[in-house]
Amino acid sequence: MINYKSISPVLSAIILAATMIALGIVILMWISGYSTMVIKQSQIDLLRSEQAAKENLVIVHATYNSSESNVLIYLLNMGYSEVFLGPIRIIELPSANYIIFTPEGIWFNDYRAKAVVNSTEEDSLTALTMSVGEVSEYLENLEIRNLSAITDKIKVYALEPYNEINGYYRVEIPVKLNSNKTYRVEVWTIVNIYGKAYLCKLYTTQLTT
Repeated sequence: MINYKSISPVLSAIILAATMIALGIVILMWISGYSTMVIKQSQIDLLRSEQAAKENLVIVHATYNSSESNVLIYLLNMGYSEVFLGPIRIIELPSANYIIFTPEGIWFNDYRAKAVVNSTEEDSLTALTMSVGEVSEYLENLEIRNLSAITDKIKVYALEPYNEINGYYRVEIPVKLNSNKTYRVEVWTIVNIYGKAYLCKLYTTQLTT
């Protein structure tokens, strides 16, 4: 017959104490990690709000060129620093994947931006590539249903301060619209925080064909 030796009360207490200490360390590490995440998100939200407050992008006019099947949006950057122009949506288009336009078509469909300075149209702006900060905010705000349709990179156009005196920006979106219909247009700007691209501010307008 096997003789089982009982564990002494002292050893039991030591084992219990060690277990509690280990569990406490795990809990503290989880709390520390969660607190760091909350603090970082708060910092991101604060920096985003500060940038949104400084931005002064003005949508002067949006129109449709039926002969070339182009939506044209005229913009002024009336602020004192550059603005990063990101995704654009035309809400009433028939397909969910068809309503989103991004610089150089990195996601879904293409649009281009040009500067017009002293009445002279310059070449198309060169898009800058950024790493996406928080994918979920893009999925939610742009109403993207297919996660595989996007990447961890996004492109933006940097709009330097221009006003009606020295110049403006013209956005060209190649898309065919129906006649005698009103379309809502959403223009998103991007803010660079910790080297990542986050949605910053939403500007809206509408056009009637």
